[in-house]
Amino acid sequence: MSCFCHTVVNANQEVRMITEKIKVLKVIGERIGQVLVEGSTPINAVKIDKIVAELKDVTDHVFKNKVVIQGTIHKQVFFVDPDGIVREIEENIPFMLTVDIPGVERTPFTDVQNHLINIDTDFVLTPATGAEQGTLMQKVVADILVKVSEWVQMDVVTKVDIFPKINSMSRVKYC
Repeated sequence: MSCFCHTVVNANQEVRMITEKIKVLKVIGERIGQVLVEGSTPINAVKIDKIVAELKDVTDHVFKNKVVIQGTIHKQVFFVDPDGIVREIEENIPFMLTVDIPGVERTPFTDVQNHLINIDTDFVLTPATGAEQGTLMQKVVADILVKVSEWVQMDVVTKVDIFPKINSMSRVKYC
């Protein structure tokens, strides 16, 4: 739906504008939260090659001035077993994060976005021996940007025309 507006700028100019209503996400607030999880895993490994971690199955719960994020940190552990073969195991560790964002409250128009900024792992391996499995102690730290927005409708100027103001009462004299 378009709307036409007419404005007089000064004695010599006038502006005509056309506006349209659009639906946009207006940011209410954003914060970075940090998750720390740790775990101990029995593993038949003599060496850890790498650990790849990511977030999965994230769910947001909006409360007054607060957002609670629940999800899973999914890890893939690549390791070398006592026979020198590279293997991989997967693990899922549940997490919960609370972020305070003033002005937030749940409405039908609320939208929450989570953006993983950084995820890092640290570990200590007690290597497996021929008779016993080893133990992998891990810590995972993830920084998550939580952005809360609200769907709003607003008028936006889509066209502007500037015209010289003509006085229809004045007479033009031609030679």
